[in-house]
Amino acid sequence: MSLDKLFAGTDELHVGKRIGKGGEGEVYALTNLPGYAVKAYLPTVVASREAKIKAMVDANLHSSINTVAFPTKVVADKKGSFVGFLMRLVAEHKEIHELQTPSSRLRHFPSADYRFLVRTAINVARVFGQVHVAGCVIGDINQRSILVSQQATVALIDTDSFQFVQKGQQYLCVVGVPEYTPPELQGQSLKSMVRTADHDAFGLAVAIFQILCMDRHPYSGRFKGVGDMEIEQAIKEFRFAYSMRDTKMQPPPSTVQMADLSPKVRQNFELAFSPQGVGGRPTPSQWISALEELEQSLRPCPNNKAHHYSKVAPECPWCRMEQAFGVPMFISHDANAHHVPKGSISEGVGFSFNVVAIEAILNSLTVPPQIKVVIPSPKVTYSPSADALGSASKKASDRRLRKVFALVWGAAAIFMFASGVPPIVPLFSAGIALYLAFSSDGAETGLLQKYKSTSEKVRGRVQHLQSNSPAEAVHTTRAAILEKIDEYKALVSDFKTIETDYNASRRQQQLDAHLSAHGIRGARIPKLTSGDVASLASYGFTTAFDASRRDVQDAHGIGPVKSANIMAWVNQVERKFQFRTDYTAADRAALQTKRNNIISRQQGCADKLSKLADQLKQQHKQLNDWIGGNDAQLQQFVEELAQTEADLRHFKIAVPALQPVPPFQPIQPSARRTTSYSSTAGAARTSYGGNPNSSGLGTSTTGCPVCGSVMRLRTARRGKRAGRQFWGCSRYPTCQGTRNI
Repeated sequence: MSLDKLFAGTDELHVGKRIGKGGEGEVYALTNLPGYAVKAYLPTVVASREAKIKAMVDANLHSSINTVAFPTKVVADKKGSFVGFLMRLVAEHKEIHELQTPSSRLRHFPSADYRFLVRTAINVARVFGQVHVAGCVIGDINQRSILVSQQATVALIDTDSFQFVQKGQQYLCVVGVPEYTPPELQGQSLKSMVRTADHDAFGLAVAIFQILCMDRHPYSGRFKGVGDMEIEQAIKEFRFAYSMRDTKMQPPPSTVQMADLSPKVRQNFELAFSPQGVGGRPTPSQWISALEELEQSLRPCPNNKAHHYSKVAPECPWCRMEQAFGVPMFISHDANAHHVPKGSISEGVGFSFNVVAIEAILNSLTVPPQIKVVIPSPKVTYSPSADALGSASKKASDRRLRKVFALVWGAAAIFMFASGVPPIVPLFSAGIALYLAFSSDGAETGLLQKYKSTSEKVRGRVQHLQSNSPAEAVHTTRAAILEKIDEYKALVSDFKTIETDYNASRRQQQLDAHLSAHGIRGARIPKLTSGDVASLASYGFTTAFDASRRDVQDAHGIGPVKSANIMAWVNQVERKFQFRTDYTAADRAALQTKRNNIISRQQGCADKLSKLADQLKQQHKQLNDWIGGNDAQLQQFVEELAQTEADLRHFKIAVPALQPVPPFQPIQPSARRTTSYSSTAGAARTSYGGNPNSSGLGTSTTGCPVCGSVMRLRTARRGKRAGRQFWGCSRYPTCQGTRNI
């Protein structure tokens, strides 16, 4: 294929450097026509492409959408033979997988946050819709033909494969990538297949899912059935791994969950990937509406200002994934973008925040370490009740009557003894006489039972009040404040040692960056299919760096042979690494990135501390109001008990002692610093006791073996110790020190 003299009509084209290469041809920049490029087909396919390209140019498709690189003119050589076509040059755009993958995003789109990703997804849907309005079907959807700029604008290339109609002639799309091909077309020949916009809608849904979910493929996961489940087969069987339906698929661990997305987006994914959606999958306009809902629901994470997530999500998914993988999802490269107040950035501290003021608030509040409700006294002195007085009168009358009958039965017994009656009869009479003389009525038993039941009501109410006091909420908020203060101070410590730590690990940093620059997608790794690449990406393996840190066999479909091939490639990449001793612009940028990342997290701590301090003040006021208040139900039970006691005393029955209720011990925060609450003497409602310096839960008194910081109780998410607890450094992922329990 000679490129010496090429012509677009009568205009000669001066071919410059090659800027792209594919299976059908090569793309070159033009030195005499800025903003345009030429695609020259390989000799093996050039003849079969001529008619379609001429029809595309004749249809004037290039004038319909300026973000789609349609052929603008036919290109021929000096003999007039068809070579290829002229098209707009899509400059300053990257293939979309460079944005989707966290490691490559930090290199190619360092300022992109999740808002950027959602806006990009909207623009992808928009350009798909424009292509359909122009009468085309994309057909061959893949990550290399969708390009994105630093402004989140989206362009499409490889348009010569699009399906379209010109002058009644149908020009088909005869190629496709299995990972974007809908279930009804899986395994079928595409050479004679007429595609539809609904087929494109499946690929669009996959592309949007990968943008929103960090390059995870919606059909990649662990099959719960027997045998392996390749992505192509999972698509064919509608086994959406994240579905609410029972698809027998388990999504990869620590990924984006459907609960992290807004309702319309979730509904669109379910419909696009379900059997019921065939023929009626969400259209580009429906996706735009759903994604704009998601965009409007985004909010900053309180713990990391670089993170944005939907307000409907139960927690920040990016914090969750960073904790699982130890790799940042998003990093702030410009502290000013966070609207940092003037003067708040300090060289030695980072984001400056008045922690002392928060600690002063803690010290100024008096909160009991124990809750003990004092049982109030009766409001009046009780006399015997009318029922008791009536029962007493009746009791005296009954007692006189019993004495009369006792005398009669006693006299009868004496007479029968004297008359020689057999002994059993007079003994029986004597027993009746004794019973009548000394038995008591049921009033005593009834009153004692009433006293017991009423005293249990009193004790039960006391226990309820103690366990439901506002004090526990105060302790919980205090513990959260102490934890955030620890986190902020650890970040200050990290900020001070950024450069020292960077220099100490500079070689490893450069090696990690070198490995991260080499993506698995596009690498020539034996036996690795496009489905394997999608599966690896779904499990967080997108670069040589990812593969060097974790076992790639964690990804579904990757066995020992493919794993060995991947690691051989990683070793090959690593051998090409060269350490640079001098500080480069990349080193300075890396240091600034680290500083900005810490500043962002410090801001998150500061915002959270301010909110928690306000919350603590409100809760403390509620506690004081609670302490000074009276409980009407408890007072009612006390009055009932006092009346019963008066009735018992009237009958000269000993009043049983009321069993005490032990104090309630709320969950205590850790007392690992001088900041502490002072305890107080008894109040109108409560009295306090116990040790205010009791040990906290979830914090180790033994420091991190690496940096000496406080350690937190964590649970292993994977590996041989999955599900077991261990002590992890509170500075994770900056420090990865651990201790066994």
